[in-house]
Amino acid sequence: MRHLAVAFFATARALSAQVSPAEIEEASETGRRAAVALLRGDRRVLQEAFAADSIAVRFLGEEVWRGLSDRQRDRIRSLVRERFAEALEPPRGSVGDVAWSSARAQDNTVLVFLGLRYPAGVLKTRWSLSRAAGGWRVQDVVLSDPGLSLAADAGRSFGSGTVRQRNRGSKAWAAALPRAVGLAAILAILLFVGRRLAPAGRRLLLLTAAAPAILFLVDGFLAVQRVLSEPYLVPEVLSAVSWQGAERAALAAQREGRLGEARREWERAVAAGAPASPADYQLGLALKAAGRIGEAKEAFLRALSRSPAAPGASKELGLLALADGNSAEARDRLRRYHEEAGPDPDALSALAVAEANLGQKERAVESVEQARMLVTDRWNGVRLQAQVYARAGDAEKAVETLRVLEPNGLLDRESLRSDPTYLPIATDPAWVKFLSETPTPKE
Repeated sequence: MRHLAVAFFATARALSAQVSPAEIEEASETGRRAAVALLRGDRRVLQEAFAADSIAVRFLGEEVWRGLSDRQRDRIRSLVRERFAEALEPPRGSVGDVAWSSARAQDNTVLVFLGLRYPAGVLKTRWSLSRAAGGWRVQDVVLSDPGLSLAADAGRSFGSGTVRQRNRGSKAWAAALPRAVGLAAILAILLFVGRRLAPAGRRLLLLTAAAPAILFLVDGFLAVQRVLSEPYLVPEVLSAVSWQGAERAALAAQREGRLGEARREWERAVAAGAPASPADYQLGLALKAAGRIGEAKEAFLRALSRSPAAPGASKELGLLALADGNSAEARDRLRRYHEEAGPDPDALSALAVAEANLGQKERAVESVEQARMLVTDRWNGVRLQAQVYARAGDAEKAVETLRVLEPNGLLDRESLRSDPTYLPIATDPAWVKFLSETPTPKE
């Protein structure tokens, strides 16, 4: 009976800790609001939505965090928030928005997948939120494809001995000594000069010396008090992570098409301690854009062989396999990507195409339905679904789906005739009849 009671209470605790659908939506809305605010350049949300304290404790430890003064904690909170803002804000003078979103529970955490749209494209991110006093707080944001944690990136700036315990006695003496020397100098001047002055002159000299003497006393007292109240040393200016210079140089070389130099800079960054898989992933993207597909595949495979791997490499290899006509490999790669990095409309649409090519019609429709649920543009979702039906050879379903566009004036039969996506149903009577119809006027 005792074992049954223990099992019962353990199950009850587990059930009570589960996140309800309403809580998932609440957490998701918190993440979306924070993202939208940052994409519009509003940093005030960082203080409200981001759990800067728990992020700092994760890397410094509870004991060190408790030992810091309020001034030092504020300094570290500011650093954490700054790292998130630098990574997520759009370029100066521009704004972004949320292209798509999805959320799911994982233990007591809610994972919110957000596609952040910038002028240069869409960035896939995963936001981890947990319960806290007053609501949900962001614990981390991961750049999904390279697999980069922004919380870990912030932690590197004040980890590895940057925040360290200090000898308060010697530091207090070092802080007090220059002020004591200043006071001694003032006293020496008073004694040496004052004895040679008349009483009126001595009073004037005392009044003149009183101001700097008081400043030395107050400043010395505050300096010593600060040292004695701060058992840990937090530098006022934190140095950049050792590999950031090489990383910036690598990205700049990629943008300018100097891929040999980019490769060398990525190697230098990794040698200095940068995570290896994101470097391979970024190099693979540059090689793919330059048309060097064989080298790009090698870079993506390296990115997957690292620990931790860069999930985006699975997606890129899947897209390359799909372009080569290898639908089975594309399906497997894209499914793995979906499991590791979460959903996004582009990957799900490509997965649907691969599944349709393999004759897995029901799975293809399921994948494209998931994509439709993510996108804010309903009509693009309709087009995606019609394309999947076409690749699966179901002309009637493709036609039925496309008819939804016609009343809104969004159907262009001429472009459908030349779209290679619909080649599998090009000779089907239902498709031929549909294309030959006179367009229905927009309602």
